[in-house]
Amino acid sequence: MISSIIKIFKESYISIGIGIVGGYLGTLIKLPLPWLLGALALNFLFAFTKAKITFSQKLLTPIFLIIGIILGGSFDRSLLYKIHLWIFSSIAMIVVTFLGTVILTVYFYKVCKFKKLLAILAGLPGAFAPIVTTLFKTLKNKNDFAKVIIPQATRVIFIISFLPFLFINKVGFADIKTFSSEQLFNFRYFAEISVLILSCVAISFLFQKLKIPSSVLIASMLASGFFYTLEVINSRFPEFIINLTFVFLGTALGTRMNGIKSKNFGFYMFHGVVVSIILLIIAAITAYILSIFFGFNFMSIFLSFVPGGIHEMVLISIAYNIDPIFVSYHHFLRIFIIVLALPIILKKFKYK
Repeated sequence: MISSIIKIFKESYISIGIGIVGGYLGTLIKLPLPWLLGALALNFLFAFTKAKITFSQKLLTPIFLIIGIILGGSFDRSLLYKIHLWIFSSIAMIVVTFLGTVILTVYFYKVCKFKKLLAILAGLPGAFAPIVTTLFKTLKNKNDFAKVIIPQATRVIFIISFLPFLFINKVGFADIKTFSSEQLFNFRYFAEISVLILSCVAISFLFQKLKIPSSVLIASMLASGFFYTLEVINSRFPEFIINLTFVFLGTALGTRMNGIKSKNFGFYMFHGVVVSIILLIIAAITAYILSIFFGFNFMSIFLSFVPGGIHEMVLISIAYNIDPIFVSYHHFLRIFIIVLALPIILKKFKYK
């Protein structure tokens, strides 16, 4: 077993090192999701060189497990006392997620001439991490992989870069800082984290037996969401582990696109910007309707419906005194809808 672990890291240590450097550079230039997108970008740059950079796919399972736990950790007990107030916005999120997917799918299919499955995956409005976890087991062609990843990554970067300017213009400047989650690393902490991981692993095995796609991600999202919402478990992964997980995921994505031509990259990125603008317009219209007819605050609902990264959206909400549980719940709901829809999409639209 030790020899196999050593072999895995021998295969991947160069790309991981590049990913760590890329992630750190991402923090310096204030890149959204810096450790993920920074690692992705720097490894992707090596795709234009003759260097052969590889990343072991055997590292993906623990990555997906931790990402699922991170997503489920967005909640606490207060969600149970508030969720009934958000029925109309929840219904609106379901409708908007479906509508946005249809509009963007048609765009990628008609305008960009993508295959149907690629058009749908590229057009899913959010859930970047769950989508890419599905791609590793679905798409084999590197160019097809890039058709989904580049527009999705562009969406995250464009939207998260745009929103602070909008909020400064409409609400004023606020200092956006990182989460202040102090952890006491005692016996209880390690016991809770161990129980959480073992529970997620056990449920993922069950889901695999039931042949549920993305079983590791879905199982860890559900298990961690249950434990954190009921506050049975309060311990969370330290920031170091979260950042390292995103480095690994970004590295896996960047190395997977080795060999992509620069003209294709520019094409996919341009259309990623176009669909990002479409999603911003959809979110603005939805926020306006909900604010007029159901009394929601426009900026709160707009922030909740814009499909950027969930952690970045929550950070902006904290900076502007918007309920972070309200924001994280709606983003998690969209992610959960997409995760549940992915197996149906893959079954109906076979990859060829």
